[in-house]
Amino acid sequence: MPYEKTKSGKFEYPFEEVYKAAYVCAKQLGGKVLKNDPENKLLQVQMDKKLKGDVLGDRSKLEMTFSVDDAGHTNLSILAYPLNAVGQKLMFGARKGVVERVLAVFFEELEGKFKQDH
Repeated sequence: MPYEKTKSGKFEYPFEEVYKAAYVCAKQLGGKVLKNDPENKLLQVQMDKKLKGDVLGDRSKLEMTFSVDDAGHTNLSILAYPLNAVGQKLMFGARKGVVERVLAVFFEELEGKFKQDH
C-alpha cells in the first residue's frame, strides 16, 4: 500500500529507556496510546491531525516494535499510515507528506530526549 511508511532507528540505550521515551514523546506530541505492551515490545499510537501547532489534515497511526541486539542496544521500527475520522486505515484520499512528517517529528523528538537526558 503506498500510504504505509516505515522508519527505523537504533538507540544505544536499554529497551526500557527507549520504550519509556517513545511513550512520553508520543503523548507530548498529542498522541493517544492505543496499545501499551512493553512485555511484547509493542507500542501503538494514534497521532492527531495537529502536530506542534500545524494542522496536517490526517490522523496517523504509528505501530512501533522494539528489539534488542546482542550489545544491549535497542532497535525501533515503526509502521505508519494515515487514518480516517473513525480510526480506520485510509486506502485512498490521504494527504501527501503527512505520515512522513509525523515520523520525522517523532524521531526528532525521541532522539532529542536522549541528547537532553544523557
